[in-house]
Amino acid sequence: MAENTTAGTDKAVRLETLDIFKAIDPSTVELIARKAQTRMLEKGELLFNVGDTSDALYVIAEGRVRIWTVSAAGAEVTLNVLTSGAVFGEIGMLDGDVRTAGSSAMLKTRLTSIARRTFYEALDRDPQLVRNVIDLLCRRLRWTSARMEDATLRQAPQRLARILGHLARDHGKATPKGIEVVLKLTQSEMAQWTAMSREGLNKVLNRWAEERLLTQDRGGLIVHDLERIDEIAEFGE
Repeated sequence: MAENTTAGTDKAVRLETLDIFKAIDPSTVELIARKAQTRMLEKGELLFNVGDTSDALYVIAEGRVRIWTVSAAGAEVTLNVLTSGAVFGEIGMLDGDVRTAGSSAMLKTRLTSIARRTFYEALDRDPQLVRNVIDLLCRRLRWTSARMEDATLRQAPQRLARILGHLARDHGKATPKGIEVVLKLTQSEMAQWTAMSREGLNKVLNRWAEERLLTQDRGGLIVHDLERIDEIAEFGE
């Protein structure tokens, strides 16, 4: 089960390195860090469910978290996969409404939890934090608009190509063979994220492998032609 402990300096995430806390007064950072909590999740453990009360935002100190919702047909659909340094849960924390998405750990994960009362105390004392939150919410709105566009206007190969492009840029490293995606996802996880069946996902990946756009290597992916992947994401095959 998850457990909460007071977050001290030992192994605590450096809040000042995150965009949401950039350029804020050191005393404000110290206030947040002193009152924040550490939460540990085991692989597969639920952090919060759709409809749960919202009372905190979270920073991933270590591990991986999946954000998901449930479709009208009752199937889980992955909205995002987050890794170390990601901030999430801020909208529910800010407005106090219930969670509109679920969150669960994909690996053993350590989180820094910041309660609403603590965050609002920091907002009241630091205008820079207010500006940072506005910037974050604008990015969230743009991301949500792009996600809705994917769901309503783009075919499955385009959705897959957009996610592969994201993985290559944000979770990739250059190798002699191409861009290796270091974020390892199972086929089930990738299918949930792209809203595809596993069979459909395999069919597209195998076709792109034959076209030398990518290689599936020991459960991972190496992207050989990111330019072509981007073209598919924008215009389709």
